Amino acid sequence: MTPRVGAPVQVLICDDHEVLRHGLRTVLLRAPDLIVVAEAAGAAEALALATSARPDVTVIGLGAHGPVVQDLVRALTAMGIRVVLLGEPGAGSDLIDALQAGASGYVHTTVTPQRLIEGVRAVAQGETVLDAAATGELLHRLDDGPRSPDGGPAPHSGPLTARQQSVSRLVAEGLTNAEIADRLNVSRATVKGHITVALRRLGLRDRTQLAIHFHRSTRPGDGRGPGSSRG
Repeated sequence: MTPRVGAPVQVLICDDHEVLRHGLRTVLLRAPDLIVVAEAAGAAEALALATSARPDVTVIGLGAHGPVVQDLVRALTAMGIRVVLLGEPGAGSDLIDALQAGASGYVHTTVTPQRLIEGVRAVAQGETVLDAAATGELLHRLDDGPRSPDGGPAPHSGPLTARQQSVSRLVAEGLTNAEIADRLNVSRATVKGHITVALRRLGLRDRTQLAIHFHRSTRPGDGRGPGSSRG
């Protein structure tokens, strides 16, 4: 469910801490194109409000919700509502479960207000947003990477170009397509095209996997860029 062109992005906030909900509302309402349509203290309330309010994006604080978040994310995404997770460093298995359930983004509670606003905007437009600080967290918790349908290693159809590597690096830093376009002085469509090709060549599913792949392939001692060859 993509917001209508020119229409404000409608946001539902879900967190069991009233103070955090108030803070999120205050931050999001700084942006003229974001509207907080409802707030929920728990999963059941969030689902009921989502059914009636039909927000574009739901921001969920991982907090102490545990596995309940996974079911909530799955239900929201089935309704066409995109999800941004907000959590403390070290969110662990709850984070992985929620991402696998269909969440479109994850940012730390230490994120700047502007970064949170940009992340919500990007997710509303169909992008996947993974805060750079969260990528290292995922490296130690996800498996070794994507697999082909027969369970073997994911296919590779060639190294990435220098520009595709540059775009991948910025994805790994947590930048949105719009931010990458500004940084590289190219159009958003060009950025999207580079990401699409990089995902296909590396046999990856989404931006989250691309960010993780970049970090893995550029760790100290590797000496390679993502998808590049040694020769």
